[in-house]
Amino acid sequence: MDLKKAARDVLENVGGEENIVSIMSCFTRVRVELKDPEKADEKKLKEVEGCQGLNWSGNTVQIIFGGRCNDVYDELEKIVHITESESGNENGVVKKQSIWATVIDYIANSIQPVVPILIASGFLQSVLAMLNYLDVDTTTYTYQVLNSIGQAGYYFLPIFLAYASAKKLRVNPYLGALVGAVMVYPAIIEAGSAGGTASFLGLPVTLVSYASSITPILISMPVVMLINKLAKKISPKVLSSLLVPIITMILSIPVILIVTGPIATWIGNGLCGIVSFVFTKMSVVGGLLIGGVAPYLVLTGVHNGIALPITLSELASQGVSYFFPLLAYGNIAVGGAALGVWLKTKNNKLKTTSMSSCLMAVVGITEPALFGVLLPTKKPLIALGIMDAICSAVSLIFGVKCTALSMCGLGGLPAFFGDTFVIWCILMTVSFVGAFLITVLIGFKDIPEEKEA
Repeated sequence: MDLKKAARDVLENVGGEENIVSIMSCFTRVRVELKDPEKADEKKLKEVEGCQGLNWSGNTVQIIFGGRCNDVYDELEKIVHITESESGNENGVVKKQSIWATVIDYIANSIQPVVPILIASGFLQSVLAMLNYLDVDTTTYTYQVLNSIGQAGYYFLPIFLAYASAKKLRVNPYLGALVGAVMVYPAIIEAGSAGGTASFLGLPVTLVSYASSITPILISMPVVMLINKLAKKISPKVLSSLLVPIITMILSIPVILIVTGPIATWIGNGLCGIVSFVFTKMSVVGGLLIGGVAPYLVLTGVHNGIALPITLSELASQGVSYFFPLLAYGNIAVGGAALGVWLKTKNNKLKTTSMSSCLMAVVGITEPALFGVLLPTKKPLIALGIMDAICSAVSLIFGVKCTALSMCGLGGLPAFFGDTFVIWCILMTVSFVGAFLITVLIGFKDIPEEKEA
């Protein structure tokens, strides 16, 4: 695969550098936010070498490259140069999108960059938890270092998230990181852990601990953006480099600690309470509804903006997540359906793609199978919702849980280790086999193999 050519083709067919607001890479997709989506040539983008499909989320086109995603992104980053004015923040004009799409886009693009950190930390947490069952000496320096890596990703999450969300909102990301750092500063954490109230210049402050939190940053950073814009307007140009950061921080932090931080914490706790109620009191109905929808979130491109905040909120508030396992059943069902296509198709190219994407889906990466195999064949998509709904209902009845964010499949197996691990393994097997059998039984209209000229 010619990575440089693929990057050039992407740049050309999204409308050129002047039409780009930002670029980002996740596990399998290069995300390109555009000023005017109508300038993108979808047909030619789909023909870019290595492209396995497209998905739109608001003004952002997500180009699926599978395992070569980061390689294409690296080449694209070398040839795309975006300044603040070109991004649409000042002189550029970004085509408006719905409020819902804007909110989901903001949340998804704020959380996505920190996911690798959380996966790495979560993996180590899970491995160390497994080792604790073997009575490993936890006082050694080696253990303490590994434990620090496992804990730091979550404890300092507000700093990483603040950097990413500030960058998304065109605020100096280092100012954003400073906001996050203040929220997890030892004195603030100590006061918040004690609870109660305090006073800032005579104004009451509800003391909250922000370690490992996500909603306070996501809700507060737009306030920082507005104050930052105000600081730029009122600061003399000759002193802007000095005054803008000072004004931004001095005004932002009190507003966050007094208003948005506590409110966001209450909202986050409220959402966790609702999710917990559904999972404990309405396990069957909740499982059927959530499981029936979950596998299709990836197809719509909103999974990072909906699924990850719920999972991270659960982990931050109670140390475990009952929602994340529901996503894993859908992911492995994608693998089972892809294997069913592999068995039934007569198209050699599709057969090869089906097997490779099946293996990736089992690990936890589903886009190649979804966009390269199941979406073109259509009917196998039915199997995903059926199996995820059934397994999710059973999962909630037994309280299956994970202890960290990880790969949403067998690639994240240590995160599911615990007293419900065996049940999780059984449900994963049932979901895979069930999706395979449904695909084989209901069949699909095979895709004719292209004849060579």
